[in-house]
Order: sequence, then structure tokens, then C-alpha cells
Amino acid sequence: MKFRIDYPPKFGKNYGLNSIYSGKHWNLRKEDAEFWHGHVLRSLKKLGIRRGVYKYPVTITFYWDDRLDCSNHAYAGKMIEDALKGYLIKDDSRKWVKEITHKFHSGKCILVEIEVKKDGD
Repeated sequence: MKFRIDYPPKFGKNYGLNSIYSGKHWNLRKEDAEFWHGHVLRSLKKLGIRRGVYKYPVTITFYWDDRLDCSNHAYAGKMIEDALKGYLIKDDSRKWVKEITHKFHSGKCILVEIEVKKDGD
């Protein structure tokens, strides 16, 4: 399954990993998590993707099209992954999410790909 998420305003400044390293207050991190949870769920509903938790472990690949370096996407990726819990993925533990990959593309959006790992590897 692949789906897109539109970039929010000031994405790089607000949601890059460097924002955490600069000492972002816990209350702002909580607001970030709440924003992403709602943003992801609105995107899924807008695309007509219904709630349906995979019965097998998954891999998640994030495709980015912005100015951040690849590793700087870890914070936003984590918040998107958390928003998927209970909607498309059972949990974000290593039992259910076997791998997360960050890549670049030229799509002017965040593209999320979820693949089922039936063999459990």
C-alpha cells in the first residue's frame, strides 16, 4: 500500500530531527505528535483508506521531497508511524514493524509505502 501526505508549512524547521537536537521543549514535541496524528489520519480518510490493521509484520518506506538530509527525517517518520498504530499497523514494536527506510523522490509530497512481511523476516 502506498499513500501520500501533504507537507505541512515550515516542515523542515518544525519537524526535522535538528529541531529536537536544538532543545525543543517536551510540550512542543507533544503538540507535534498530536498534529501529525491528526494530519496523517485526515490524509488517509481523504484518500479513502479505511481502518484495517495488517495481520502480519510490515516494513515502512518513507519517500521525501524536501531540503532535509535523509537522516533528519527520523522525527517526522516516527510521528507518522505512531499515527498509523491501530489504523493500519497493530503496533510499532519490532514484532510488527520489521524495517523503516527513508528515501528521496520527486513527488512534492511525503509518500509512505507499507509492505507486508508474511515470512516474518
